[in-house]
Amino acid sequence: MRVKNLNISFKNKILLKNISFELKKGQALAVLGESGVGKSLLSKALVRLLDSKFSLTADEFSFNGVEILKLKKNQLREFRSKVALVLQDSELSLYPYMDIGKLCSFILKTHTNLNQKEYKKYVFSYFEKLGFENLDLLWHSYPHELSVGMARRVSLALALLHKPEILICDEVNASLDEKNNQKIIQILKELKKDIALVCITHDLHLVHFLADEILLIEKDKTKLYTLDQFLGNMNA
Repeated sequence: MRVKNLNISFKNKILLKNISFELKKGQALAVLGESGVGKSLLSKALVRLLDSKFSLTADEFSFNGVEILKLKKNQLREFRSKVALVLQDSELSLYPYMDIGKLCSFILKTHTNLNQKEYKKYVFSYFEKLGFENLDLLWHSYPHELSVGMARRVSLALALLHKPEILICDEVNASLDEKNNQKIIQILKELKKDIALVCITHDLHLVHFLADEILLIEKDKTKLYTLDQFLGNMNA
C-alpha cells in the first residue's frame, strides 16, 4: 500500500492532513497519537469504510498499484478481503445469537470457494495459529461464553480467514490483562512474517516489539518515523 498526502475531511473541515507512508509484506506500521486525533478514522479510511459525508483526497492512495479511491462498489468487497480491518472492541460486533462455527461458515461461504466439508479444517488451522485449544468446544461456543481475550483472538481469526495481505488492527490489545496482551503481541509478530500490519495503538511495548515505522498523529500535523528515530526522540 502506498499513501501520499491523504487528506480526510468532514463537511469541508479537514480532520487529517497529509498522511503518507508505504507498506510492504513483512512490515508493520504503528499509528500513535492522543485520543481523539483521528487514528480510528484513519483505520476506516484505509479500507474506505467512511460514509459519504466524509471526503478523501490523495496524491496517491494505492494497493498493489490500483488506486483505491477509484474502486467501484463491487470492487471494494474484493479489496476489503485483501486489506482487512479489526475494529476497536471488535469482539462486541460478534453476532450474539450465532455460534462461532456458524459465523465462520457464513464468512467462508461469502468470501471463499471452499465447500462446507472443508470449513472446519480450514478455520481450525487459524484457531491453532492464534493459540486456541479445545477447538471443537470453541466452534460451538457463543460470543458471551468467551473471555475478552478469546473474543479478541476470534475477531482476528475471522479477519484472517480470507487471507488478507494487510491487516489493520485498531487497539487490538487494549483492555487486556498482561497475559492476553503478550499473547496478542506475539501473534501479531508471527503474522508479520507473512503479511503487512497497521497497528493503531497506545501501547509502546507493542511499538517497540513490532513496528518498523511509526506514524505519529498530532492535532495539527503528522510525521513518519523509523523505529530508531522514534526511540531516539523519546530518549532525547
